[in-house]
Amino acid sequence: MTQFSRRHMLAVMGASVAAPSVLRAQSSEPIKLGGMLPLSGPASIEGRQILSGIQFAIEEANAKGGVLGRKIELVMEDDESNSTKGVTAVRRLIEREKSPFIVGTYASAVAIAASKIAAEYKVAMLSGGSTAAGATDQNTPGDPWFFRSWPDSNAQGDDTARAIVEKFKKTKVAIIHDNTNYGVTLAAQVTRVVGGVGGTIVSTDSYNAGEQDFSSMLTKLRSLRPEAVYIGGWAGDGANIVRQAAEAGIRTQFVGSGSMNSDDFIRLAGPASEGFAVASLYEPSTPNPVGKAFGERFRARHNLDANTLSALGFESMTIGIEALRRVGKPDGLEIQKMLKGGMKDFQLVQGPAGTTAAFNAKGSVDFPNFIAVVKDGKRRLDV
Repeated sequence: MTQFSRRHMLAVMGASVAAPSVLRAQSSEPIKLGGMLPLSGPASIEGRQILSGIQFAIEEANAKGGVLGRKIELVMEDDESNSTKGVTAVRRLIEREKSPFIVGTYASAVAIAASKIAAEYKVAMLSGGSTAAGATDQNTPGDPWFFRSWPDSNAQGDDTARAIVEKFKKTKVAIIHDNTNYGVTLAAQVTRVVGGVGGTIVSTDSYNAGEQDFSSMLTKLRSLRPEAVYIGGWAGDGANIVRQAAEAGIRTQFVGSGSMNSDDFIRLAGPASEGFAVASLYEPSTPNPVGKAFGERFRARHNLDANTLSALGFESMTIGIEALRRVGKPDGLEIQKMLKGGMKDFQLVQGPAGTTAAFNAKGSVDFPNFIAVVKDGKRRLDV
């Protein structure tokens, strides 16, 4: 029979007594949840507004006790809209911070590159604003790792193009887009749909994100006299185009991509933003009661209105937290399984009333975009 000394027995007993307290200490530590966005660079306007929604989601969750009895700690990475930095950020959030899911990112090319790495680690990503169809198209149908709780760029382009021709009754359309994946994808979709519903594309021009002088492009537009101009790109560039067009005396219906759903766009474009139309996933005046309640809470907290950008940041983080709660442990693979099929009853703040996190086979949620028009310095739903 094996003999144990008294000292050894006491050591074993001490370890068994101490272990529960160690586990309790570990389980009381905050759960780290990772996010990545462009907080500097050409898309920083959008990135910072999305961040405000992410932070609000965590504030609300922590006010209710956190998740799994633990407070939530947000760990953010600035990817600067750079794919290499995005890949590095994903590795750091998973390897060092042990985040069981990631909210990110906005620039679609970065989202595409980063989500491939996250999938290798078996950690789901919930879009931080990326709408490019390519990000969800790269998912294996039925087994997505990149999730977007709103329609992709094809649906956004489709709804916008139809609004130009059918709602605003404009048939001669010019397209201006940046050379990012986002801008190119939207321009192609708008071109196809406008032609399909009876409109004509009179010109297509592209620019590099961050350009400051659009005079030559606008001179061409003035000579063509289009009835509407569609802009696909970042908010700052779109605001510059609209403002410079007004200075050049161009009077037409400007319509922009969802990235321009921002009060900063209105501020940067100034009075020239009046009448500007944009596809919108969310406005405080939404007919969706869940979204309306979110907007009221956001305004009470920040003393400013929520918008599509803050709403989508809130949405992605809230869905991730709820999936984690339902799984019952910070397990990336189990959270992905929950997102695939277990969130169909979870109501969203974006989209029409009754919209839920019912992700399709490619990881996207389908619902029609609203169209918002700037009137008296505020976006208002054109319903």
